[in-house]
Amino acid sequence: MDDPLPDASSNQIEQRALRALGAAPPPWIPELETRAPTGGCSFIRIGDDPVTDQEMYLEVQTGDGQLTSPDVQLDQIIDFVARAPEDIMRLIAEVRCLRG
Repeated sequence: MDDPLPDASSNQIEQRALRALGAAPPPWIPELETRAPTGGCSFIRIGDDPVTDQEMYLEVQTGDGQLTSPDVQLDQIIDFVARAPEDIMRLIAEVRCLRG
């Protein structure tokens, strides 16, 4: 049976996640206008200090234009991106555990 995710591939995925987390240390916290409006744009707060301006903004262009806050679709993307590094690390750990 072919391995659907070779160890080399999972190692590369893990390294990309670690590099991203090294550049912008966790936590990555989604601040979503559709869930908790503040009158601004949705973004990802980097780190756990709400006073320090360490933020990541995403711009999404569609065939019909640009998604702008507040927009449920944009917030779904921001929420996914904010949680991706932690989710990836957990999934890789689970794959390794299942493989023994």
